[in-house]
Amino acid sequence: MNGTPMLRFGEALVVFEGPARINWRTARQGEWAPDGIWPEQTLRALLADHIDSGSPLLVVLDEARDTVPVLREEWERAPYPVRAALAGAHTLARTETDGAGARPAAEHAKTDAPCAEFGGCAGHGEIIEVRVPFLDWLPEPVRARAAAFLTESDETLARTPTALLPPLLLEDPRPQPQHTAPHVRFARRLLPGALTTARLAAAVRHIFGHRQPHREETAPRYGGTAVAC
Repeated sequence: MNGTPMLRFGEALVVFEGPARINWRTARQGEWAPDGIWPEQTLRALLADHIDSGSPLLVVLDEARDTVPVLREEWERAPYPVRAALAGAHTLARTETDGAGARPAAEHAKTDAPCAEFGGCAGHGEIIEVRVPFLDWLPEPVRARAAAFLTESDETLARTPTALLPPLLLEDPRPQPQHTAPHVRFARRLLPGALTTARLAAAVRHIFGHRQPHREETAPRYGGTAVAC
């Protein structure tokens, strides 16, 4: 169930925002549980360096607002910080310290009410609906650009017949203030099945132009999948 939400084409990174950012692990007897949210701390710092250096980044947002159904038993096996993040909590419960170190006081006390302890996810019975924190790995001004693009593209989709839509709807290339990182671009896949890896590579070359070397990177520095472009 695990993959990477990131591809690397030359020096450009492509990140698929949304449910693909959830890392899953198998517990005893093949039981699954959400175990983390991409990117982890070290990779988050590398991504910040990538952005600060002006290197190209394409963020694909078509699944950014999707919810993820999680079984109650999977939810209860998830680490507390993961539950808090997926439920949309902004602060964690106070911690208590025992022989194992600091841990949330509510860690075990409230597992009978999976989202009540955070107040941020929906669902009833055995299925809980959660959502990945929206672009929490990007600086706020860049995240605001992404939110604006989603709103604008919603309007475009509402007034345009499906037959006239492109496989990849790209953010308007109008000039952006430097503090919003204009080398970071946003897009939505409208026909995911039509956008093969080769076509995505071609799109990346077109979007970022001469910055893309036409060679395969065999050892990506950022942990994503390297793809020949």
